Amino acid sequence: MKIVYLHQYFEKDKGGTRSYEIAKKLVAEGHQVTVITGNEVSSCEGITIISTKTPYRQEYGYLRRILSFLIYMLKSLFYALLEKDIDIVYATSTPLTVGLVGKWVASIKKCAFVFEVRDLWPDVPIQLGIIKNHFLIKILYRIESGIYNKADKIIALSEGMKIDIIQKGIHPNRIEVITNFADINRFKAISITDQIRLYTKYPQLQNKFISLYAGTIGFVNHIDYILKLAESTTHDKILYVIVGDGKEKPRLMREAKLAKLTNVLFLDAVSKAEAQTLMTMSDVGMCFVRDKEILNRNSQNKLFDFWAAGKPTLINYKGWQDEVMREFKAGQGFDYENLDDLRLYLENLSIHKKHYKEVQQQVVQLATQYKKEDLLDRLNDILQNINKERATLL
Repeated sequence: MKIVYLHQYFEKDKGGTRSYEIAKKLVAEGHQVTVITGNEVSSCEGITIISTKTPYRQEYGYLRRILSFLIYMLKSLFYALLEKDIDIVYATSTPLTVGLVGKWVASIKKCAFVFEVRDLWPDVPIQLGIIKNHFLIKILYRIESGIYNKADKIIALSEGMKIDIIQKGIHPNRIEVITNFADINRFKAISITDQIRLYTKYPQLQNKFISLYAGTIGFVNHIDYILKLAESTTHDKILYVIVGDGKEKPRLMREAKLAKLTNVLFLDAVSKAEAQTLMTMSDVGMCFVRDKEILNRNSQNKLFDFWAAGKPTLINYKGWQDEVMREFKAGQGFDYENLDDLRLYLENLSIHKKHYKEVQQQVVQLATQYKKEDLLDRLNDILQNINKERATLL
């Protein structure tokens, strides 16, 4: 098959690398893959990568972000239409405009269209109060509906997302769930030498019970919650480590300094490899969001990385992740307002080593349910079946 893969934020060595892993797998299965991205990334490992050279930063204001979305939409459409003999166009959100390109390319090129839903747009920005204009909201919902109805298959990253899409009138048979991946073998390959190098680079991490956040420091990620947690923590050994960059970081650093939070350490963004090494050095992971029910459906890649590293992870919401952690006795989620309960749980893990080891062993078992290789095999089968079904109709 020839697959044109649309992802505005495609990365191979930092941040979320889901698309890179998918593209690598598809190439390994003998498919021809062309990725069209806004980032400047070179072709690699048999993947043809076309860059629209469309700048995008988390620090951008909303108007500049919209401009970036529109530029990528137009440029990616142009490049995609130049491709010949396309079997499947695979478009991954966000932004929602990527789905429009996939829809248009599929219509013009008479090929199959697969739309991957990583976040529920426009529901999330609307419920967070980011988008308020009623006319714009109406347009965005119409765009979303058009994309869903055109797609031959929708890939949702969680069961919660699938349920929401079904409630929008899409038949369940047209939706598959492929969560983010636990790359267990990658974490097994991280050596003590790798860890020592980072302990030397960051001596503040030595002899501490590390509660780690690694990722974008933006509005939705709600790092303010970590500062509140740190402020209420009395155990000296617990160190809250925040790794990454983003629009909110300067303000948060000022607030931590004003509050004299000596148990909070901010580190600059690091490579994907170093972030993964830091995860193996941590004791507990943190994946927090703002207090909005719509965010309970999320499928944060960081959470799967922590699970793959065998680390208990704190989340300040309920939903499917809380359910599977409880099922495997691998931790639990907490309601947003129950910060004190979450803090006590963390302090308990830091004090009682036997209990920590028991939870950690269960996390290792939980991670096998989301093993990268198994989910990639399943996605490849889904795409092959779409192509076969379409061939029988022609």
